[in-house]
Amino acid sequence: MSKIITLTLPGERAFARMASQTASSIADFVTGDARQEPAGREFSHAFELAVSEAFTNSATHDDACANMPTVTLTFEFEERQLTVSVRDANEPFSIETPAPDIENYPENGYGLWIIRKVMDSVTYRREGNSNIISMSKTL
Repeated sequence: MSKIITLTLPGERAFARMASQTASSIADFVTGDARQEPAGREFSHAFELAVSEAFTNSATHDDACANMPTVTLTFEFEERQLTVSVRDANEPFSIETPAPDIENYPENGYGLWIIRKVMDSVTYRREGNSNIISMSKTL
């Protein structure tokens, strides 16, 4: 039976650490005893990194939002799989962004690329005025 935890935070970069720490705690819970093993540590680190990147992207691109933008994180987990959906009211975007030009060290443009590299599944959909990026990882 899956469990669901929902967290709504102000859409401000100052809350990225809270989103990241919550993701880390949930990933550690899912990995259980395996969190001490290399695979468990990799799972937790990848999940925390993806949530941090997705939250930061939402908070960075919230210019179009009126009054008090929020980002909602919905974590759903079963025995060995963890999924998070990140919802915001920003402008629509394409998840199919090209890889960043690493040779020229751009300041931005790594977020979605990193997320796609560390997660098993990444999807994007638009519901009404909301962007929803869903990311899954299996231990």
